[in-house]
Amino acid sequence: MKQALISVWDKTGLEQLGRFLVEHEIEILSTGGTAEFLEEHDIPVTLVEKVTGRGPLMDGRLKTLDAGIFGAVLADRDQPAHMTDLKALGRSPIDLVVVNLYPFEAMRAKGLARQELVDYIDIGGPGLLRAAAKNHRHVVVLCRPGQYPDFQRLYNEHGGDIPSEERVALAAEVFEWTSGYDLEVASGLRPAGGDLPMRLGVTAQLHQVLRYGENPHQRAGFFLPHGQSPPWRVLHGKELSFNNYADAECASDAVACFAEPAAVIVKHANPCGFGVGSTPDQAYRRALATDPVSSFGGIVGLNRPVDESTARAMADIFLECVVAPEFSPEALAVLTNKKNLRLLEGGADRARGLAWELRTAAGGYLLQERDGGDNEESWEIVSQRKPSTDEMQSMRLGWKMVRFVKSNAIVLAGLDGLLGVGAGQMSRVDSVILAGMKAASSQHDLRGAALASDAFFPFPDGLEEAARLGVTAVIQPGGSVRDNEVIARVDEADMTMIHTHMRHFRH
Repeated sequence: MKQALISVWDKTGLEQLGRFLVEHEIEILSTGGTAEFLEEHDIPVTLVEKVTGRGPLMDGRLKTLDAGIFGAVLADRDQPAHMTDLKALGRSPIDLVVVNLYPFEAMRAKGLARQELVDYIDIGGPGLLRAAAKNHRHVVVLCRPGQYPDFQRLYNEHGGDIPSEERVALAAEVFEWTSGYDLEVASGLRPAGGDLPMRLGVTAQLHQVLRYGENPHQRAGFFLPHGQSPPWRVLHGKELSFNNYADAECASDAVACFAEPAAVIVKHANPCGFGVGSTPDQAYRRALATDPVSSFGGIVGLNRPVDESTARAMADIFLECVVAPEFSPEALAVLTNKKNLRLLEGGADRARGLAWELRTAAGGYLLQERDGGDNEESWEIVSQRKPSTDEMQSMRLGWKMVRFVKSNAIVLAGLDGLLGVGAGQMSRVDSVILAGMKAASSQHDLRGAALASDAFFPFPDGLEEAARLGVTAVIQPGGSVRDNEVIARVDEADMTMIHTHMRHFRH
């Protein structure tokens, strides 16, 4: 290698790379801020403008967009005509291109106005990366600082060359990177709340290779959009598994819906326990009381820092994971005695969360808006009897929680927690029966309890079973052709019922 072109926004590792190139007698061409950085660290550099014969134009929008620069990158050294043309341009080949891009996504996250944001749409950078990647047989291309150490190692191991298979891999990563960058720009320019995109693209980087997926025979990894970090950091315990990620998201999302101290226990993507209280300790104990048997091996989510008393309560049973905004030193001293217990500090920042959900189906993709909750102003009391203050409190709690239970979903709720959960049944009446069985197994008294259903009751049988259990208040979307029959059964049993006019299926 004789010549390198470097133009980067992220200067991480640049000093070490620059010194490495100088030590190996590789001339560095560079632009603006990158050249200034290198010169400040006493690394010799040739300004691109000395090669192009002009300085930056249009406030820097035109710097590297030049036939001589791109020709030096694109020239196929095995084609005599290419080398003749390059000589006519008065240029020599560039052997190494090191470019990373303007931080469009980071600036978007800061809330820049659209006109300010367009200044962070990189034009020359992606062009140089793509040109170098296209000509990877002759040009090595580095698009992120994490590649610099491996480049230096390979250069030394192979006597100043980079093996062809490594060049191909680096080129492939460039196209992954630039396509992702374009998707970020498209997403940033698309009006909020607009129509579905005409083309769907997903760009994410591998954050963690997982031991396996839902089952040991399935390979899996956790990917994150460029520049985004997980909503929590692992303070202790084993690495997170595929199922841990899914359950931790459910747990942190559920408790984020409550202003008061709240705790949830999630097992296989379903809340099996939930409670609120005046302290996180009290909330956790109420969550555990919902179903102590199913809580074994669960994931706990809290919306308050974990203190010593809460930690001691959690230390009494086997748990896979605890996710909370913070852990006190005393709590850590207690919980870190469990070698494998994963402790996650942080939680779901719903303002930062993705607005859309994506999954695969039928060889394609399903895209939908996240289920963001409800507007209580749309609720309608449809029974003759109005709910009491206590019944209304229980219904609010149940309605918030049923959204996180797999359909068909029924939850039985009291004033400060869940009493029974019926998840994933094929008929709604079976979900009611199952929720009642779970409540009975934990010896919960259901007299005066509230029932929340994620969708309407197609027949009165579910309400008849609820009345038999002692339930006095029901909250459900409504909308069945038999709503009148259902309401009549509610009135006959002197129950109260609200139609929310919003469904919460979760598949």
